[in-house]
Amino acid sequence: MSPGAGVIGDIYKLEERGTGIGIFFGASLLGFAFAPFFGGATAQYWSWRNLHYSLAVWGLLEMLLIYISFPETSHPGTMGIEKIMHRRKCHIIWVNPLSSLWLLRSPNLFATTLASGFILLSDYVLLVPMTYTIGVRYGITNEAIIGACFLPNGVGNFIGAPVAGRLSDIVVRKWRARRKGVWHPEDRLKATWIGGLCIVPLSITASGLLTAYAGGPMGLSLNLLCLFMNGLGVLFVTSPIGSYNVDAEHSRSAQIIAALCVSLSNMARL
Repeated sequence: MSPGAGVIGDIYKLEERGTGIGIFFGASLLGFAFAPFFGGATAQYWSWRNLHYSLAVWGLLEMLLIYISFPETSHPGTMGIEKIMHRRKCHIIWVNPLSSLWLLRSPNLFATTLASGFILLSDYVLLVPMTYTIGVRYGITNEAIIGACFLPNGVGNFIGAPVAGRLSDIVVRKWRARRKGVWHPEDRLKATWIGGLCIVPLSITASGLLTAYAGGPMGLSLNLLCLFMNGLGVLFVTSPIGSYNVDAEHSRSAQIIAALCVSLSNMARL
C-alpha cells in the first residue's frame, strides 16, 4: 500500500492525483470485499485448514507472476551502485522502521490521520460483531451467508474510493481557479464533508435502529443498504485524506502513506 500510493502520487498530476489514488485504494479494497464471503463459504462447505493451503498456493503464484511480469528497471552502470559494492565487501543500509511515524508530528497530518481512524472505526463497529447483531437478529447461522453480508460494505468501499478521489480533484481545480492559480493542499479536504458529516453518521445510526426494531427480510435488506452506504461514506473521507497527505508530503509520499496505514490499522485493532 505504501510504495503503491507513493508511485501513484509521483506519476499523476496534482489535478488527477485524487482519482489515481482513489482507483488504487478501490482496487486494493476488492480483497476486503470478497474475503469474508470466500472465508465463510470455505469454513462452511470445505475446511478452514484448506483455506490456509489455498493462501499459500496463491502467494507462490503471485511471486511467480511478479518474477515473470516485472523486469528489472535499474540499468547497469547508471546508478553508481556498482562502485560502492566493489569498494565494500559488506554494504549495510540502516532503515529506521519508525521514522515514517515522525511525520505525524505535523498538527495537520496528525489531525487528518486521527479523523480517518475514527471514521474507519464505524466500519469495524458494524462488521466485527455482525454474527451477534445481524446474524442473531435475522436468524442467520450459515457462515457463508454471514460472509456474504460483508459484501455490501466492501462494494461501497470499492465504489466510494474512485468517486471520492475524482470529487477531490474537482474541488482542487475549482478552488485553484477561484484563487487564480494559487493552490492549498487543504482544499482537497473539503471533499470529505459529505461522507464524514452525512453518510457515515446516518448509515450507522440507521443500521442500529433497524437491527433493534425492524425484523424480517425488509429489515435485513435495509441493513445491507446501510452497510453499503457506510462503506461508501468511509472512503469518501479516507480517500481524499490519503491524497491530501501525498500532496502535503509529496517528496515523502510513501512514508506518509505508511504512517497513515499503520495508524489506521492500530486504531482499528484497538
